[in-house]
Amino acid sequence: MWPPPPPVTHHDPSTVEDSAAAHDVKLTPFTVFRYVASIFLLIFSIIIVGALIFTGNTRVATGTNPWVALIVCILAVIWLSMIEGQQASLVGLPPVDPCLYKDSHPVTYKNAALAFKGDNLDRYLMGRQFMVLLVVFVINQCAGPLDPTVDVLGLP
Repeated sequence: MWPPPPPVTHHDPSTVEDSAAAHDVKLTPFTVFRYVASIFLLIFSIIIVGALIFTGNTRVATGTNPWVALIVCILAVIWLSMIEGQQASLVGLPPVDPCLYKDSHPVTYKNAALAFKGDNLDRYLMGRQFMVLLVVFVINQCAGPLDPTVDVLGLP
């Protein structure tokens, strides 16, 4: 059976609470500024890309409909985030004791057992690289400017 179960250890609830509190982010004025600036830059970027798409300055928006380009771009970004999340989960999970999540997350346990069997993880990571390449190419076709000299929303 994958992997052999280690000895069961019981966790002290006060230690778990202390551990969780150690991961909390202290909200300093600088941290709040970073969060607000990051959200502002994200919204600004979304507006610029949307303007590029709806002015027909991308390959997919020119070849089809701007709505098609927008929907495909959004779906590709969501897909890319799932691919990246899977990689982070699969690479970060091996050091975690499987007995900790065997009963509470049985589907995760079965998936992890399959992923960590033999060289499956290495093969997944190699295939994932090709999938990331494809998805980023699609995002570039949907949201990359055809003519970078054209002003977007009056900005150079």
